[in-house]
Amino acid sequence: MKEKKIISGIVFHLILIIAVIFILYPFVFMISGALKTDLEMNRHILRLIPREITFDNFKTLFDTIPFWKQFANSIFVAAIAAFLAMAVDALVAYGFTRFEFKGKGILLSLILATMLIPPQVLMVPQFQMYKNMGLFGTYVPLIIPAMINAFGIFLLCQIMGQVPKDLYESAMIDGYGELKIFFKIAVPLSKAGIGIQGVLTFMNAWNDFMTPLIYLNAEEKYTLPIGLMRLQNFYKISYGAPLAGALLSCIPVILILAVVGQKYFVKGLMAGAIKG
Repeated sequence: MKEKKIISGIVFHLILIIAVIFILYPFVFMISGALKTDLEMNRHILRLIPREITFDNFKTLFDTIPFWKQFANSIFVAAIAAFLAMAVDALVAYGFTRFEFKGKGILLSLILATMLIPPQVLMVPQFQMYKNMGLFGTYVPLIIPAMINAFGIFLLCQIMGQVPKDLYESAMIDGYGELKIFFKIAVPLSKAGIGIQGVLTFMNAWNDFMTPLIYLNAEEKYTLPIGLMRLQNFYKISYGAPLAGALLSCIPVILILAVVGQKYFVKGLMAGAIKG
């Protein structure tokens, strides 16, 4: 029995090590490629440790595209989308968990059913709608769809559904209105789920490529994914500059996951998975 436990432990750790290698290899390759010379990158593309470290790729990046402008555009879009998603999805989830009304289950099921609709099906009607509203070329089509998320509503419904009803009743006896109950009771007790929803929304908006490609028509408004795509068109042989841009674009996501996400990620997912 003891030998079986040892063997199973070894196998488990080997699988874990292999999984970590597969996950980390692209990131290590990106760092290595950003610091390699073009010659070494073309001749020894799979070598992870550069023989000669250079920062010319970053210079090429900054000279070719307005990187920091597009970086700021991405920060703006992702931050606004995350903030609105936390506010709107929390309000919707509060309404579903706080009140009883006819057809609530059907309405929630319809919201969840939208997760089954491929985004490609909605591209043409959404484009026509935003164009007719005069919003083509603005950031509104990038923010509005990101702030209303069926998964976020479902996650927050699971978390807010665990808040004891007695707390709401006690607050009403004390003279609290619904908005005060929402901000003073529902939000503080659900901040883990709200935080994780904000992190996920920020990451999705930050990495979104297709939506900015469709709606943005001016270089000064481009977000970072579009800028890096154009950079690849300029340098079809050299990968150093695009990899340098990709490396810098990872910084906000890593910081958010390390500073904010780590605090709420596990707690928020566990709260949504376990309903007591």
